Amino acid sequence: MIKIHSIKIKFIILFTAFSTTLVSCTNTRDKLISEINTKEKALFENKDGHINTSAARETIVLYRYFAEKFPDDTLAVEYLFKAGDVSQGISSFDNALEYFRIITEKYPNSNRAAYSLFLQGYINENSKGDTASARKFYNRFLEKYPTNEMAESARFSLINMGKSPEEIVKGFKQESDSGSVNK
Repeated sequence: MIKIHSIKIKFIILFTAFSTTLVSCTNTRDKLISEINTKEKALFENKDGHINTSAARETIVLYRYFAEKFPDDTLAVEYLFKAGDVSQGISSFDNALEYFRIITEKYPNSNRAAYSLFLQGYINENSKGDTASARKFYNRFLEKYPTNEMAESARFSLINMGKSPEEIVKGFKQESDSGSVNK
């Protein structure tokens, strides 16, 4: 009888500890989401339409904290993607690349993985001027996601990388002229 009573007490203690942990995690998660929502609203408080850099940095920290604290939560990928997007918006390109890298490596099957890989190419090409890295990411993107809606943009970038806008327009004109001659 004492043994059964002892097992019941241990079970009750373990169940209580588990329940308390679960509730505190849920409360922490919900509080964090609420704080993120509040910070997101502050991002565009400036009347001139520019992003509030201070609010952006604070929001990015919360996004990353959420993803680290709740890595299996479906919001983790979304918040990492937003962290990359907001980082890009405040010209923190290395940080943006890091968040997109985390998504492609840690969440390769997520709905954000393809775009994260594409954006690594885009940022390297257009913001950092690193065409070698841009080519690497665009090619990897096309290998993994050849039918993705961004595939045409990746192909276009690979073909026209390093060309001036005038050279690109000239190329379009030549294609157009040769197309009408062949008809």
